[in-house]
Amino acid sequence: MFREIVYGVAGFVLLAYAAEWILSLFDDPREPKRLQSKIPLFGHLWGMMKYSSGYHGITSKQTNEEMYTVAIFNTKLYIAKTSRLIPLIQKTSKTLSFRPFMQTAAKLMGDAKPETFEVFGTEWVDSFSHAHKNGLATGPFLDEQNLRMGDRALIDIEQLLPVEKDGVAKVNLLEWAQYAVVQASACGIFGVEHPFLDPKVDQAFWKWQSYLPLHMVNLDITGKGYAARQIVFDAFRKYNKNLPSDVSFIYKERLRSMQEAGIDEDDICKQQATFGTAAFANTVPIMYWTIYELFSRPDLLEEVRKEVIEQAVSGDKESGFKVDVAALKTKCPLTLSVFQETQRLRHVHANIRKVTEDTLLDGKYLLKAGHYVMMPGQPVHTNTSTWGPTAGQFDPYRFTKDSSDRKASSFVAWGAPPHLCPARQFATTEILIVIALLVVRSDIAPVKGEWVKNPALNTGDMATVYTPKKSVEVEVRKRCDWDGEWSLRMGESKTRISLASG
Repeated sequence: MFREIVYGVAGFVLLAYAAEWILSLFDDPREPKRLQSKIPLFGHLWGMMKYSSGYHGITSKQTNEEMYTVAIFNTKLYIAKTSRLIPLIQKTSKTLSFRPFMQTAAKLMGDAKPETFEVFGTEWVDSFSHAHKNGLATGPFLDEQNLRMGDRALIDIEQLLPVEKDGVAKVNLLEWAQYAVVQASACGIFGVEHPFLDPKVDQAFWKWQSYLPLHMVNLDITGKGYAARQIVFDAFRKYNKNLPSDVSFIYKERLRSMQEAGIDEDDICKQQATFGTAAFANTVPIMYWTIYELFSRPDLLEEVRKEVIEQAVSGDKESGFKVDVAALKTKCPLTLSVFQETQRLRHVHANIRKVTEDTLLDGKYLLKAGHYVMMPGQPVHTNTSTWGPTAGQFDPYRFTKDSSDRKASSFVAWGAPPHLCPARQFATTEILIVIALLVVRSDIAPVKGEWVKNPALNTGDMATVYTPKKSVEVEVRKRCDWDGEWSLRMGESKTRISLASG
């Protein structure tokens, strides 16, 4: 019996090698070279299931090729691992297109009807993308959105702090970051009376997100993920019937664009419900890790405190304290640098394009129609020729130094042009406000022991940044010298944060 099992396994392995070899015979010699996996035929699939987009950061270390092929059966992923190739991919955006993924997302996440699915496959998606850029551009509309978001952040941080002078509040840091991001972002985007005030909707949203990998392969057998999604859909059907007066300009721009495209009202409600994925899912983990990196370094924490207090905080305990958000965005380079360095080292997402026509990239890489181009962030962000010999280390001052010789394509945490995240100014403002309030108003430390340097990660997450497998429980103490009434002042409407991505 044992012999038969051994023979069977050996035969299966030989068959897998043979199948992989046969598939490789159809490769054009001008295509990027195949990267072989240790497990024939199924190895790359298993790696992507285990590590999600982060798998391409792993494979990039296994080859010196600037561009290589990861093949999963008869589907090819062309992996571009250097920042040099990103502008070239950008210039060929007509044949290396992001548009098909907007159509896929409309169906996968928004349960689009066939008619709506077809609309998302037309040139209309370019105007829909423009509506996002216009709706989130710096100016008075974004200021209003930021102010609602910031005012809610003030409330959540006030509730986080212990009431007593020498009291201690204990919280799960990841759970708090998740709650704070949802409430603040939702206030900014959907208005103060938003659907996620209902704990049932909030919980359903995160359950739905946890099932997205199964939805991608149509394997939500129990239907629990779809049931959770339905709760969120129903909440937005109710919300859209009577939009509040303080709903954001971006929400109204999305609504206008879809109505002009002839999408029916129910599908509009469902597509609007998916907005939370973009607004919450990626901000939560980077908020968590920025807090983690900062509060685990006492000397750095004191420097950031000093910067924020001197540059962006005014007032006193008697008259109240005020955070100047414009100053926070433009006069606190170390605070911003800590955030961007956290992004640089924690980002695992791979930007993706579909090859719609055979394309010769850089005069030498033939990319075949029907396959995909991926631009993983990890190899770009840890490239020593760009970031120096300390590329793999956390340097909180990295983005305060002269970077005039560093191109925007070397920092892809917000995506790859021309599809940079349009909400990057909003999301960064949110994180800077929360970080500034936390460093000035609180001391945060783990309940047990010290901060763990390299905690285990949920590598199967679909977000751009992995969350920890086990969140740290922390003790929060208030800094009594800064106890009092707090408010925000937005400053100049056109004030932009100088982000490395542009």
